[in-house]
Amino acid sequence: MLKGYLVLIMALLWVPPATAQATATTSPLEFITEYIRQLGVNENMQARAEKDMEDAGDLAEADTDKTAAMIGSSTDSILALNAEIAALKQMKLEARFASVPETVATFYQQKIDIHKQIIDIGTAFVSGPKPNVDYNAMAAEVPQLTAMIEDIDRSLFQATPAIFAMLIADKPDGQMSRLGITRAERDTLLHILQFGFGAKMNITDQDYIVGSASMLRDYLSEQSYKCSDE
Repeated sequence: MLKGYLVLIMALLWVPPATAQATATTSPLEFITEYIRQLGVNENMQARAEKDMEDAGDLAEADTDKTAAMIGSSTDSILALNAEIAALKQMKLEARFASVPETVATFYQQKIDIHKQIIDIGTAFVSGPKPNVDYNAMAAEVPQLTAMIEDIDRSLFQATPAIFAMLIADKPDGQMSRLGITRAERDTLLHILQFGFGAKMNITDQDYIVGSASMLRDYLSEQSYKCSDE
């Protein structure tokens, strides 16, 4: 089933070699290696942010330390996402994949904007009560904002098949069953996924970031895909 879906994805992405750029400074392997690393970082930051928000509970009743921890986790998420956006902006892929880094960066920027709103709300509570401020309404916004972050992660999850399709060989063999990477390179990607996510990829109730990692692992592990040196 995975392979059949990728045949359709690759058919939509494929551009005849004559119309593609002659050179590209970033290979699909380099992009996906960095993307997997970013998935691991984002999962760790997301897990921390969720824990801090859960610990804070009702902001109207949370103590200053718990609310400050929530602000700190969102601040760290912004720093990590900004670094990831900077890395993506340095990547220049061939014509058919050229928009992928920018698209991912756009999703990351949306997450940054949401984290900034969470920080603003937390700061308002830490700063103490002020007149004419509806703190209950502000507290009610936080679950909505976290749901928006989850929705962005779902969009990235849905894009995972197209991201993996970047590894399909430039000259498909009719069955689109050959990867443009060696077996050692494929194994390295699998090791990075295992290092970043481990047993999380085996649980049933996964968030969308872990789901993206699991999907990439499953595609890379599928035996019907042959590497370039096989």
